[in-house]
Amino acid sequence: MNPINQYQFPPENNEPIGFSRGFSLVVIIILLFVVGIIGSLVFTFQKTTDAANAKLTYLAAQTKAIEFAAVGNYQVPVQADLIDLIGEEANHAAVITVVDENRDASIDYIVYRRGGLVTTYSPGELEVTKDQ
Repeated sequence: MNPINQYQFPPENNEPIGFSRGFSLVVIIILLFVVGIIGSLVFTFQKTTDAANAKLTYLAAQTKAIEFAAVGNYQVPVQADLIDLIGEEANHAAVITVVDENRDASIDYIVYRRGGLVTTYSPGELEVTKDQ
């Protein structure tokens, strides 16, 4: 784009007035940068939400395990047993696996799969990985 003082008279070569390629490139780079930041924020929020849901699910599974043991008919809680405690929002599109290796009504860990992330939670340990 030419400076304004060169446009005192009509252009001789009918040069179209518009943006240069450099300006367009800068705008595209800025937009890609903004999209990258927004994408990383969404991924971080998803990880945080899944971690909170995994902790909630662990507490619900522990509660159900204690309830089953108190009744005298112990079984490891499954996802269907936890829906009333964790709610539909935490259960929606999730696959929950409860692990009690000793069958002693003390849940060892849970695996919470949702949205391509696998969150494994046991007391004091939280691990979030991408689903294979």
